[in-house]
Amino acid sequence: MNRIMTLNLGPDAFFSSYRQTTNDEDWLAYHAHQGIELLYVHEGNGEAMTEDARYPIRPGTLLLFLPYQLHKVEVPSVPGAPYVRSLVKFDPRIVEPYLTPYPALARWFLRLKRGLLSRSFCDLGTSERLPGLLRDFHERCGAVGPAKEEERSLFLVSLLHELRHRAFPEAGRDGSPEAEGRSLHIDRMMDWIEERYARPFDLQSLSGELHLSPYYLSHLFKEHTGSSIRDYITARRIREACRLLSSTSDSIRSIAEQVGGFGASHFCQLFKKCKGVSPETFRRTVQQGFSAHP
Repeated sequence: MNRIMTLNLGPDAFFSSYRQTTNDEDWLAYHAHQGIELLYVHEGNGEAMTEDARYPIRPGTLLLFLPYQLHKVEVPSVPGAPYVRSLVKFDPRIVEPYLTPYPALARWFLRLKRGLLSRSFCDLGTSERLPGLLRDFHERCGAVGPAKEEERSLFLVSLLHELRHRAFPEAGRDGSPEAEGRSLHIDRMMDWIEERYARPFDLQSLSGELHLSPYYLSHLFKEHTGSSIRDYITARRIREACRLLSSTSDSIRSIAEQVGGFGASHFCQLFKKCKGVSPETFRRTVQQGFSAHP
C-alpha cells in the first residue's frame, strides 16, 4: 500500500506519536516537510532513503530527517511481524527559546539544523534510554490531547540532550583550548555564510573578516564539516529554495534569483542534482503531499 502523507504539525508546530503500528500491509511513505523529524523503530525491517543515502531499518534504528529533506521510508509486509514506530516532528524555531539556558546544547542544535552532524542514522540496539523518554512523554501527555508547553519544552530539551550525547555526538570537540578555538572559527564562518549565502561568494572577504588565511579557512571547514565551503553554500541556497517552494507561490525564476542570482535553467539543473527531483516536483510533494517516486 502506498501511503503518501500531508504533514501538518498543527498550531504548536509539534507532533508526536508513540508506537504507531501497521499490520499485514506494506508501508511506503515519501515526503518532505518544514520540520525536523525523528523516527524510532521498535519493530520491523525495511529501508529509508534520502537524496544522497540509504539506511537500513530494523528494531532499534533511529533516523533524523532535516527540514525540507526528501525522504522515503519503505517497510515490506511480513506476516505476523508488524511495523511499529514512534515519531517526533517539530519546527526547529520552537526549540531555540528552550535552549537559552544551555549554550552547549544550543550550539549543537544549531549544527544539527544546519546539516553539519556527521551522521543522521544511529542503531541504538537494545538501549532503553530513548524509548523510555518517548514512552514517558506519551504516558504524561499523549493520551490526553495536546501537550502543554511546559511538558513539551522539558521533553524536547531532554530529547535533544540524549541525541547529542548518545546518538549524534559532536565530532572534533574534545574540550581542549585548541579544539574550542577551531570550533569557534567554524561557528563564525557559519554565521558569515548565513548572512551572505545569497550573494556571490568571495573567499577573500571571508578570510579578511575572520583574519585567517584562505587556505586555513578552507582546510578547517572541510575537516570539520566534510564539505567544501562552496558546496555548503550551495546546499544552504537549495535549502532556502526548498523553503520558498514550500511556503510561497513565487515563480521558479524568482526563487532562483532570490537564493543566489541564478538563471532559472541553471537553478533547475542545480536543484535536481542536489535533491533528485525538479523544483516543480518538490513543490508538489510538499504542498500537496504527493509526488511520483524519483
